[in-house]
Amino acid sequence: MRFGRIAVSLAAVPLLFVAACSQGSSDAASSTDDAAAVTVGHLFGETTVEGTPERVVTLSVSDNDAALASGVVPVAMAQSVVKPVMPWTEEAITELGSEIPPLLDFGTEVPVEEVASYEPDLILATGLELTDTVYEQLAAIAPTLARAEAEQADTWAEQSQRVSELFGTREDIDAQIEATESELEAAAERNPELNGATYVVSLLHSADQAGLLTGPDSATSQLLGSLGLVPAPETEKYVEEGKDNQLSPENLRLLEADVLIGYFPDTGLRDTYYAMPVFSSLNVVGGGHHYQPTDEEWRGFRSTSLLSMAWLGQELPDKIAAAIRGEG
Repeated sequence: MRFGRIAVSLAAVPLLFVAACSQGSSDAASSTDDAAAVTVGHLFGETTVEGTPERVVTLSVSDNDAALASGVVPVAMAQSVVKPVMPWTEEAITELGSEIPPLLDFGTEVPVEEVASYEPDLILATGLELTDTVYEQLAAIAPTLARAEAEQADTWAEQSQRVSELFGTREDIDAQIEATESELEAAAERNPELNGATYVVSLLHSADQAGLLTGPDSATSQLLGSLGLVPAPETEKYVEEGKDNQLSPENLRLLEADVLIGYFPDTGLRDTYYAMPVFSSLNVVGGGHHYQPTDEEWRGFRSTSLLSMAWLGQELPDKIAAAIRGEG
């Protein structure tokens, strides 16, 4: 599925409202009797928007995509880590006939004053873990939508749906989600090797530590699970027992699975690991079952969205299946 086909339909979606306004408290989406306002709940209470937000600021890469999937180009949006704008995001902006907006480059601290300088009438922060204080600061600027629950992030589908409620595009978003899920199902059927195959996802970020990405609610697990893959039991047990999810060289055996999706931030680290007997002697490595994602694929893994799922679904399932066959 190409995003271009989706974006054209999005551009034609009529948005139903005209301005933005207040905040309150509930956890379900609802509208008022005159259909002039929409309320969406979140972990801090609820956000109410009256009319169509016209100056939207997005504070995570998945929030960027959620707005774009609803046909809305932010006036300012979060910058990505690997590259300033991810390819699926840039493609969506182009399809919507716009240019890349100003980028917000920040680490752990939300640039509240910079956000305010764009005079937003809606702030999307569903992809962030906000503190009460930061949420209150943002909500004082404009209606701010946070994620639904404190314990876990919204899934890519939930995020898109919650955001779409504020733009009046829920029906179109549901159609996009259905199309994306159908494409992923088709990819799984096209690659029967994926069904039931075990995986480990690792960020090999230093010569003495390899990070594990685990947990059924993680964005990575959701993506791979939709393709029929399952986490390697021994590795999951290791983390569930409270052990550190950072592996030292003596524990690299926990990378064994039918496929290792292992990302090196730079080629020097890749050479270092492949020169380590404890790594190169693993069956998953020596047998050609290691798939190294591209920088863009890795970001898609780490922060899934409706747009990134559609983009990843085009080629990634075939690449993972090839690694399972020993062609990695």
